[in-house]
Amino acid sequence: MNRDARYADFLHRSAAIVGAERVIGQADAERVYGVNEIGIERFIPGAVRPQTGDQVIGLLALAREFDVPLYPISTGNNWGYGGANPVTDGCVIADLSGMNRIVEMDAEMGLVTLEPGVTQRQLREYLDARGLPFLCPVSGAGPDCSLIGNALERGYGITPYADHFSAVMAIEAVLSDGTVYRTPLTELGAAAVDRAFKWGVGPYLDGIFTQGNFGIVTQMTLALAATPERVEAFFFGIPDDQDLERAVAAVRSALREVTGVVGSINLMNMRRVLSMMEPYPRDRIGPEGIIPAAHLETMAKRNQVMPWMGAGALYGNAKVVKAARSVVRAKLRGVAKRLMFFTPSSVRTFANASRIVPGPIGKSVHNIFSTLDRTLQLLAGAPSEIALPLSYWISGTMPPPGQRMHPVRDGCGLLWYSPLVPMQPARVRAYVQMVEAICLRHRIEPLITLTSLSDRCFDSTVPLLFDRQDSAAIERVHRCHEELFAAGRAQGFVPYRTSVASMRLFMPDEVAFWSVVKQIKDVLDPQGIIAPGRYSRYPSDVP
Repeated sequence: MNRDARYADFLHRSAAIVGAERVIGQADAERVYGVNEIGIERFIPGAVRPQTGDQVIGLLALAREFDVPLYPISTGNNWGYGGANPVTDGCVIADLSGMNRIVEMDAEMGLVTLEPGVTQRQLREYLDARGLPFLCPVSGAGPDCSLIGNALERGYGITPYADHFSAVMAIEAVLSDGTVYRTPLTELGAAAVDRAFKWGVGPYLDGIFTQGNFGIVTQMTLALAATPERVEAFFFGIPDDQDLERAVAAVRSALREVTGVVGSINLMNMRRVLSMMEPYPRDRIGPEGIIPAAHLETMAKRNQVMPWMGAGALYGNAKVVKAARSVVRAKLRGVAKRLMFFTPSSVRTFANASRIVPGPIGKSVHNIFSTLDRTLQLLAGAPSEIALPLSYWISGTMPPPGQRMHPVRDGCGLLWYSPLVPMQPARVRAYVQMVEAICLRHRIEPLITLTSLSDRCFDSTVPLLFDRQDSAAIERVHRCHEELFAAGRAQGFVPYRTSVASMRLFMPDEVAFWSVVKQIKDVLDPQGIIAPGRYSRYPSDVP
């Protein structure tokens, strides 16, 4: 049977499992799932939309029968990493967004079990409707992104459980042969304690389902951080770029002193902060293709933005937060300027009051406090779109007021470079210089954020923004990303995740790790049915 016939028969037979209305042919699948922010194209022969774990099992049986690879997605809103696109051509999309049940909420233990289609918004609304005092594990991806999808990519946020996979307590997944994988204590009849104790017993296998392709995760239990008595954000500036090294050392020292009280601390360069505060000055772009330094300074002065800006949040009861505030002040003294602490209610008051200030000054002050207000909502565990306008800064059309942002639908161009950077002042400086030089060479604004994952390591996120309608810009941004990857690897800065177009960059032949991954894949999925090429060696050919 030829390839096209296999796809056709698979999709035809899938209708008996999920219903004809939940099976999509090639043309519609490529229209719905193929468009993406990073400007790539994939051959997508179709899509299926299961609603239950049993349907996933049935679809995998069909996939084995017809030798058709499946590419599972949660919501497909993987902004800047390829959206819903598979790594390789020829995969049928298994869209799990219809599996959106919150299966169980243990309010006493703070444990929620949910399916892949559950979004940040849905969980927040669920908690609010029941008056449950827990934070939603938010991320900058926005309210309509999957909680499971983010955890499986080992994503993070800035609330107390900043590392989202660290909060994963139990996983249920379906292997390619239809076996349902559950964590070991559950299999021994101790599901309650299994959800309360991450590591189970024996070899820890839950981790292989993150950034991998060994199974399709159908349920996950997450530990939720309790809503603290007090959430207090702090913001500060570094007035001289030459003080970046001192700022890194001060942040590291503060994190060590207030571990467990602070979620994380961000450092953002001037361009990154301004991208959140003002429209892209398209009419002021210089011959180098970026914002000239003189106009950048004008924008910065107007918005009171320094060469580097910092932000973090403290969580706890009033006494604990007060003590931690003193520590943060002491550690940042002498390097940070305008160190200010705010609660969500105080920022909202200032934002409302700023509306009555007349003229350009009032507009600037209101802009600043409105940005702080949206930031505080995120820090307090409320899903927010505050980070999404970044995608629209250079390309894309903002939706009308009241309509949700959707960067792929709206034509945005974004490719993330997200390397891990040791929290060592000299290494951070070398990293920043590398990113600036390479981005400027490719006519891309170097927008840099450093987010603490611990007191030892930053994750840096650099959004490579471009015009998705310009084929030359698409080619340029991918060249920039590849150069960043190569130069970063040479200096020891390697991304913690990457786009579906860049998986190969992780897998040079000399690295034995990927050979071990392939051996596991060959045992658990010998036909290569599930997400071929995803964080694994590519198949030698496409079915």
